[in-house]
Amino acid sequence: MLDQLLNGVLPVFAIGAVGFFLGKRGTFDFNIAMALNKFVMVIAMPALGFQLLANAPLADFDFKMLGGYFFTELIMYSSGFAFARLVFKADIMESALLGLAIALTNHVLFVLPIATTLFGEDAVVPIVAIISMDGILLFSASLILMDVLANKGAGFGQTLGKILRNPPLIAMVFGLVVGIFGMPVPKGFDVFANFLAGTASPVLLFALGIILSQKVDGSRKMLPVAMVGMKLVVHPILALAIFTSALHLAPETRNPAMMVAAAPCGVMAFMLALNYRVRVDAIARAIFYTSIGSLLTISLVAGL
Repeated sequence: MLDQLLNGVLPVFAIGAVGFFLGKRGTFDFNIAMALNKFVMVIAMPALGFQLLANAPLADFDFKMLGGYFFTELIMYSSGFAFARLVFKADIMESALLGLAIALTNHVLFVLPIATTLFGEDAVVPIVAIISMDGILLFSASLILMDVLANKGAGFGQTLGKILRNPPLIAMVFGLVVGIFGMPVPKGFDVFANFLAGTASPVLLFALGIILSQKVDGSRKMLPVAMVGMKLVVHPILALAIFTSALHLAPETRNPAMMVAAAPCGVMAFMLALNYRVRVDAIARAIFYTSIGSLLTISLVAGL
């Protein structure tokens, strides 16, 4: 477990810690974090989404595992949304993103690099499968939902036009088409997209650290704490119960998927909150607290 913590989990977590430290010193501020987030949303994330789906080994995916995991995501999304909306009276867009933060864990930017570092690329196919499914279903649906809610009162054509111009959504559609039909990608473009995709994780984690260093409203302190319990306790237990009791998955499939369930709240929710001007204090702190807690939970699962 100590090896997994020191050589896989902490190095990735440290990127956000550097952003936090430099934000506290005043080297970077909220406006810079917003600019970094916009870079990720408009450029780096589309490149990452395209590369993941274009190169996903679809034939190797365990769709039984994917169905079980998606079921846990639906439960966690619904629970997080209802809890934030009914108990803490959050507005509908913030509640939706808090639900997304719990369901869509930080697998692309946190779990995948950790698992690849520890076990190599051949062992992380279940994680890549979950990432691909989430990109196609959960993240795409959330992008569409945010566009609809942000354009409330606008005409159908205007809202649809904004959805169809959403950069990550466009890139994922093209990546999926390339992956399904096995279309060749020009080498130069592949190098270009890979370089951009590699920036998404560190830049967004760094921006998150900056945001967390800023002073925020001290109210609703228990909201992110409640999100921590749902993400790091309820979600892994639910996933373990389904994977073992209902689906009887083999350890080589179950354990990587369990790493995803035990991961921090998804940074994609934070990125969307900044992009759509949604309140970010609870989302950012839920991600921060679960990132600290997941130092233990991911290390425990990785050591199975």
